[in-house]
Amino acid sequence: MTLTFARQCVAPADSTSSADEAIRVLHVVASEDGSAASALRDYLSSTGHLEHWVLASQGSFSALHVPQRSGLIRVVPLPEGIRARIRSVAETFEKVRPHRVHAHSFDAGVYVRLSRAVPTSSIVYSPHCYRFERRDISVGARAFNVFAEFVLAPRATAVAACNLRELNLAARLNRTGQIVHVPHAPSHASLEPMDVPRVRRSEPLVAAMGNVCAQRDPDFFLRTLTAAGAGASWVWIGDGDPRYKKRLEEAGVCVTGHLPRRNMFRLLRSADVYVHTAAWEGSCDTLLEAAATGVPIAARSIPALQAMRITGLATTPETLADTVMRLLRSPMDRKIQSESFRRAFRGNNRATQSERLRELYGNKRCRD
Repeated sequence: MTLTFARQCVAPADSTSSADEAIRVLHVVASEDGSAASALRDYLSSTGHLEHWVLASQGSFSALHVPQRSGLIRVVPLPEGIRARIRSVAETFEKVRPHRVHAHSFDAGVYVRLSRAVPTSSIVYSPHCYRFERRDISVGARAFNVFAEFVLAPRATAVAACNLRELNLAARLNRTGQIVHVPHAPSHASLEPMDVPRVRRSEPLVAAMGNVCAQRDPDFFLRTLTAAGAGASWVWIGDGDPRYKKRLEEAGVCVTGHLPRRNMFRLLRSADVYVHTAAWEGSCDTLLEAAATGVPIAARSIPALQAMRITGLATTPETLADTVMRLLRSPMDRKIQSESFRRAFRGNNRATQSERLRELYGNKRCRD
């Protein structure tokens, strides 16, 4: 196989030790929804002192946007077809000889763990939300994914979990491997309390953010809007499935479409309440960004958030609507709710993320 480099970036030399610089990591990412690529982009930024190779599908590469200051990064295209991808993983491993092979999401985890050329001692697996957590697939499909994860679990020396729910599930599936919580980091510098400037308008603004898709459950969002009644403007910051977008717009929700990140966060910061209706969660990235801006959050009760011990979660659209209205009316409730989410995400920072990744990648002997 010919290795074709889609991109190569070299950062300026720093004071990193030569031992760190010698560590080579091969990442495999094949998820088309962008979440795994987004997480990988953060990991590359947090470990720019290492040498990284990325074996990526076309969809994942489009969402990757390799950061400019990430050390040495080489991106190799992942071909189409399951057998071709498993073979590509093996061939790339033999050519690159990495110390770690980090598989991002279920599909990549299958390709890497089924490739006999890759030793178990070198494999790190990140589910980026286990597929059996999804609620838009059949019960049979979820059961199959549980079985597949259980069977393949021994073929990874470590699991890098992105939240506490995933950490607990990984511990049940993989009883002998190393399990490390690698939190996502917000775009903002910290989660310290901040004064959020409000835009003067005739009525308060309630915002959701993220891809308009089944995972975000726009129907739950619409039922929440209906239960809340009049008195606020509702906006969805993002783009996605045209069918969901049409239903949202017909109900009076402003769907912004794709915006530059800077404009997305500016609009989020101007909201009076952030409402989160996801049916399942992996990275909790939009919640993290909302917590970092200090915007009060009204969130649906799901296992991923229950594991974080967040207070005031809503089980129905009606109770979520009550939470939204209470946060709009009560400054004290706004302060309490904002503080609850800041506490839940207190470990989500770049320093912790970098430290945990060093823990996963740092043993050079894992290739031997």
